[in-house]
Amino acid sequence: MAIIGIIAAAISVAINPGKRMAQARDAQRRRDIGFISNELIAYYTQNGAYPFETICEGSIGVDPFPPCSTYIQTDWIQATNIWLALVTNGSLKKLPVDPKNNYPNYYRYEPKASAGDNCGAGTCEYYWVGVQLEAPADPNKPIYRCSDDPSLPDGSGCKEVNTDFTAAQPTN
Repeated sequence: MAIIGIIAAAISVAINPGKRMAQARDAQRRRDIGFISNELIAYYTQNGAYPFETICEGSIGVDPFPPCSTYIQTDWIQATNIWLALVTNGSLKKLPVDPKNNYPNYYRYEPKASAGDNCGAGTCEYYWVGVQLEAPADPNKPIYRCSDDPSLPDGSGCKEVNTDFTAAQPTN
């Protein structure tokens, strides 16, 4: 009976290896987003605010113009505030990058002030960090994100949501 189970599992992987690889990359994305989220919370605990941003910050670089869909480099830029906070002045050697790290699969960070707008160089009281999945459990919820902002439509926490990733700017 065990042999039949092993054969069935091997056939399942062989039937659709692309989907299995996408699921494996999505599992890595969930771990990375959770890791970044934990580091942001630790930063907040020590500093009383999250790192601010003045440009769209993501694992594929920066985009100086909303809606943050035309990034100009291939990795977190070392001069961005999240990099400075978590790597240069923090405990990380490097920020994780998406397994594919290309548009639309990349990690994105967005802080927010309590007033519901971007915090710029002000006090960032909430954060949002997320990624678009390749093989979400629910195709209507293709974004995996972690946030502590209770005003988001899907609430706070780490979960799959239906937020438009290209317009993932947190709003009230």
